[in-house]
Amino acid sequence: FHALINNAGVRGNIFYDDFLTVDDYKDVWEVNTCGVIRVTQTFRDLIKKSRGRIVICGSATTLFPTVGSGPYSCSKFAVQAYCNIIRHELRSYGVDVIEIIPGSFDTAMQSSDRLIKMADDVWHRASQKLHDEYGHNYNEKVRKFIKKVQQNIVEHDTTLVIDSYYEAIVAKRPNLLYRVGWDVLF
Repeated sequence: FHALINNAGVRGNIFYDDFLTVDDYKDVWEVNTCGVIRVTQTFRDLIKKSRGRIVICGSATTLFPTVGSGPYSCSKFAVQAYCNIIRHELRSYGVDVIEIIPGSFDTAMQSSDRLIKMADDVWHRASQKLHDEYGHNYNEKVRKFIKKVQQNIVEHDTTLVIDSYYEAIVAKRPNLLYRVGWDVLF
């Protein structure tokens, strides 16, 4: 059989919704949600004919959305809904649709420097009114929060995620959902 792995994703800008634009949401949705749909639809007939598997990367944000992650969280909730919908639609063709939900892992997407730069960029483009409302040192609080989260939550062994993808593809009876990482095992 054939297997399709939909693993691409982007974080997008992070900050409170007050600071974000519709374009911030659209940019993330275009990759995380529409990208998954496009790739799946492109290969769906091949997967149906071979009674194969579709493995899609979800996110722990669907289990516990975090403040400041609006674009990313919304896109991943939509991906989760899409998984559930096509799982039911393709079941009669013998196709398994499997969602991998990784927790917080040490990847380029989770880099503290990268996240801080995104927060800084959003802060600097914000209006004076928002700076006054939130306080002129608010971005420093955000920077400290990002560093603290990265130090205390992020897991470094990404082989756990790789192993879950492998199992989803080769197992005789794969789980329909894999939660991977200590922060999603509740």
